Amino acid sequence: MYWGLLVRFAGFPDYKKKGSNDLSIYRHAGEALLRGKVPYRDFFIEYPPGSLPAFVPPAYFSEGKLGFAELFASQMALLLVAVLVLTAVAARRLWGPWAWIVPALTIAAATIMLYNIALARYDALIALTLATAVFCATLGGRSPLLLAYASLGLGTAAKLVPALATIPLALVRRGAAWGCVIFFAVLVLFFAPAMLFGGDGFLRSFAYQAGRGLQVESVAASVLMRLGWVKSTGFAYGAFEARGLGVELASSLSLPLTGVLLLITALAMYRNHRLGRLGVKQYPRYASALILAFILGSKVLSPQYLVWLLPVVPLSAAGVTGIGISAVFLAAYWMTVQIITCSSDLWAVRSPGPELLLGRNLLLAVLWILLLLLPQKTSERERP
Repeated sequence: MYWGLLVRFAGFPDYKKKGSNDLSIYRHAGEALLRGKVPYRDFFIEYPPGSLPAFVPPAYFSEGKLGFAELFASQMALLLVAVLVLTAVAARRLWGPWAWIVPALTIAAATIMLYNIALARYDALIALTLATAVFCATLGGRSPLLLAYASLGLGTAAKLVPALATIPLALVRRGAAWGCVIFFAVLVLFFAPAMLFGGDGFLRSFAYQAGRGLQVESVAASVLMRLGWVKSTGFAYGAFEARGLGVELASSLSLPLTGVLLLITALAMYRNHRLGRLGVKQYPRYASALILAFILGSKVLSPQYLVWLLPVVPLSAAGVTGIGISAVFLAAYWMTVQIITCSSDLWAVRSPGPELLLGRNLLLAVLWILLLLLPQKTSERERP
């Protein structure tokens, strides 16, 4: 998979590597840190402080935009290989000796399909923290459990969303109190210096995200396009945003809608917990469902968000059911590739861009519903 990713990335046009807005931000941040600059105070960055360590190595060992892009891609490819290995081993522990095949093939196929996004964004780090948490949850024992919470703390410090995966972990394993102590200790390790030295710049990074409009790839935007209410798009906050009737309302409703979707997921999970159906085998399933609930309700849905799901969706079920779940997941990846291919049509709100987007978002919604409705037997819970 590592070879396949780098071969494909090597064939990616150099002008696109040099012109990547995200890679430019990463390179600027990495080089500024190497010069002794203080993030958020001396230079602005929109990402949480846990993301910063990923930008330093490629900045230190490279020269120029192209060199940084290639080293950063190699770094992300290595992280994705680690995600594959951890997920494959977790699959064996959860579902049996041959259960690793489908998750491993799913991760390899998905990452190679979306290589240009997976290697040019730092979301592979988020996937690795989730993969580590799932793997540690399967081991049992106090130390692996604390490591799972620490890993989720690192992921949350880098992109906030992995915090959702702590909820099912607390239900399937005892030791949530100490786990939360470790989780918040990791957050303090990253956020306290950023707040202390970054000051208003650190708070401005959160305000920056809150001020974003309705991204054109979001579920709400795809529905408004289908209704014919979106007439144009505009570039802002590093992404294309929808313009037209109902856009402001949809953007303002994003937060409460996300809350409703998360609540529905949490209630379904808690119901199974009360019925004794929630065990370690269901941890990846509900971690996936919670992350999907966030993705579906958010006013921003960037293609790299799908990378977060790599270590959890393929482990949501075994057997024929697991193959079906992975097939829907891969179909969403394939549709995302088609959307990127027809991105100019999407930004111009002309066919086939909006139709492809709506199809992809429907697949993600179907995947979320399947994860909530899958039948499950009473589990033999391991609660060391």
